[in-house]
Amino acid sequence: MKTRSGESRDSPMHFVFRLIAFTMLFASMSLASAAPAFEVEAICRTAIASIMGRDPKMMQVTRTVGDVLFLTYVRPMDNFVWTYRCRIEGNRVVWASEPGRWRDDPKDDEVFFEVVGAGKQLRIIENHGDGSSTKQLFDRDTIL
Repeated sequence: MKTRSGESRDSPMHFVFRLIAFTMLFASMSLASAAPAFEVEAICRTAIASIMGRDPKMMQVTRTVGDVLFLTYVRPMDNFVWTYRCRIEGNRVVWASEPGRWRDDPKDDEVFFEVVGAGKQLRIIENHGDGSSTKQLFDRDTIL
């Protein structure tokens, strides 16, 4: 059988097209079946909690303005409310206390995240100005 272009459906070109389409479909199915990535909210909550030495579940996203998330932490002993801002730039977490400046100066510690353990864990990495680094690993169920 011939197509509009005059090629046979069994031509090598048609075979290559079907092979590419099948490969793309298979690849997209593989990605879809992979463990879901962490939401931006979970990444920001976990990063701020890690920096401040708190439980990620105690951090709450209260609002979002563009790509900036506002988070709060209520200190249990006196109900004082701490507020932070957070945004994600690639795999970097940029944050600020509220009110306060963004921690994006070259001399500031840099905070990064990576999803590990087949999507079941989130690692927060703080690269300090003195060259040292701190890494904390959080299981999905301790975050969500």
